[in-house]
Amino acid sequence: MTIDIYSSIASIEKCLREANNYFMLGNYGGDESIYDKEVTYYISYYTELAFFELLVLVEHLNLPMTYQMIVKVFNKARDEGYMKSEMGLEEPYLVWIENIRMFVDGISGVHGLGKTDASELRELKAILKRAVYVICDNSLFPSVPGNESDVHRRIEGILKAYYQDLKRKPVLSKPIKNFEPDTGIPSIKTLIEYKFVKTNADAKRVADEILTDVSGYRSPEWKNILFVIYETHRVMPEDQWISLIKECGLGRNYDAIVLSGDAIGTTTSVDENCQNASTD
Repeated sequence: MTIDIYSSIASIEKCLREANNYFMLGNYGGDESIYDKEVTYYISYYTELAFFELLVLVEHLNLPMTYQMIVKVFNKARDEGYMKSEMGLEEPYLVWIENIRMFVDGISGVHGLGKTDASELRELKAILKRAVYVICDNSLFPSVPGNESDVHRRIEGILKAYYQDLKRKPVLSKPIKNFEPDTGIPSIKTLIEYKFVKTNADAKRVADEILTDVSGYRSPEWKNILFVIYETHRVMPEDQWISLIKECGLGRNYDAIVLSGDAIGTTTSVDENCQNASTD
C-alpha cells in the first residue's frame, strides 16, 4: 500500500486546525456549557485522530525510532488529557497539538515538501507583527497610519517583498455580487482584510463588517482568511477580536491579528492598562 505523504500531512493539518478552532471557541466564546460539552469532545476527537494518522504515516515511512517517540507522546496525552494547554508568548495553546505539529513540520521538511499550511500562516503573522514598526516609522512616512487605506498600502508594500504572487483586491465571483478582499496570496491560499479602529464606535462597525466579510469571502480557492486590525490605541482586547473570528469561522482557518500604534509609542493611550497590554 502506498501513501501520498503530502495528502497525509494535509489531512493531519486539518485535524490540527479543527482542534485549534474549537479550543479558541472554548476560550473566547464565553459559553461554558459549550466548552464543557461540544468543545471538549471535538478537541479530544481531532487530537486523537491526528495522532492515529501521524502514526500510520510514520509507520509507512519506516521510521521506528520516530514512531516510538510519537507513541510515548500519545500515551502521555491520554494520561494527562487532550485538553492540556499552556500560555504561549501571546495566547494559550494546546500542548499535544503543538507536539504533533513539530513532528509534521519535521517530516514535511525532510521530504522536501516545503512549508506546511500551519508554518506558512505562522510566518505570515510574524511578518505582520513586525510590520507595525515599519508602517509607523516617521522616518519613512510623514505620519502614522490615518485610515484603512494607509494600513493597506503600507503593509502590502512590505508583503510584496515576501510573496511575489500577491494580488491586490482579488475578485471573488459570487452568484449575486462580487467581493473584493484587500489582499490575496495564492501561494498560501490566504486572503487578508485590513481594518482601522480609532474609537469604540469604529470597533462596533468593524465587527459588523467582519461578519459580512466572513460570509462573502468563502471560496474553494482560499483556505485562510486573516483579519489585520490596526488600532491607533488599544480599543478592544485582541482575545475579543479572535473570539469574534472564531465564532464566525468555526471549521475554517479564520484568524485575526491586532497591530497597535501604542506598541511603539506613536500614540497616547487612553488608559494605562491598555498601554501595558499593547506591547504584544
